[in-house]
Amino acid sequence: MNDNKLVIHTPDKIDREVEDFKLDSFEGGKNYSATKIKLTRDVETEKPVLWYSQELIRNHRDPTDPFGKRQILKPFTASNLEAVSDETLTQKFTDTVLAFKEDIPDYAPLTDVHSSSMKVFVDENTAQFVEDIGISLDGLDADFSEMESVQVTPFYMEVAGDASKLKEKLSYLNLQLNRIKESIADEFDDYLDPKTVTDDEFTSKMALENISQSLVQRYLEAKEQKETLESRLGVVNREVYNETTKKIRLPEKLKENMYNDIF
Repeated sequence: MNDNKLVIHTPDKIDREVEDFKLDSFEGGKNYSATKIKLTRDVETEKPVLWYSQELIRNHRDPTDPFGKRQILKPFTASNLEAVSDETLTQKFTDTVLAFKEDIPDYAPLTDVHSSSMKVFVDENTAQFVEDIGISLDGLDADFSEMESVQVTPFYMEVAGDASKLKEKLSYLNLQLNRIKESIADEFDDYLDPKTVTDDEFTSKMALENISQSLVQRYLEAKEQKETLESRLGVVNREVYNETTKKIRLPEKLKENMYNDIF
């Protein structure tokens, strides 16, 4: 497997290139992002459709990581075929925003995949078509390759500590809230397991029952505290995001809208 960020091969070999990249990443204990651009044809009209697909894997971070696996699949038709190039760069930007791996133990609201572990795969037929409609693969390769992960600074380490403390408080508060909900459920005429319903459904059930006011008050106070902590954690996320995005090199054509649209 070569180190080029843009990999072009024959249609019968490109899938093997993707699988080899995934296997190399897995065996090397690396999180990775694999993007593929493929040309297909509408079965009825024969019009071209460019498919953008991406698989993001962060198995080497945390078993409970909500971004442990993410898959994206988007079609681009005759009216916006060229946009597949911007989509490729936009998604890499998303994955590049916080690429700290183990350097920051508890802070990566987007991803922690380093730029070196992100690749684009295109078969030769698709590559020729893409060039024919005016997308320079050399330009795409240059923009994709030069968009680098941001290095760790003391600022991020400090904010990581803030995020860790907030998450610990949030985790403890969730335990308290669950205990309160269990106590409330015990007072229902017909017991309802709080774990099987949403918060809104549970609150609606409470409104129909005769619950002791002390429990209701404790429940409302805990919910308010939870919302406050979640809001504070969101502020921390935005602070790091805003600082991080300033350090990432972007192609000129993406700079205008990227910062507003990505987060």
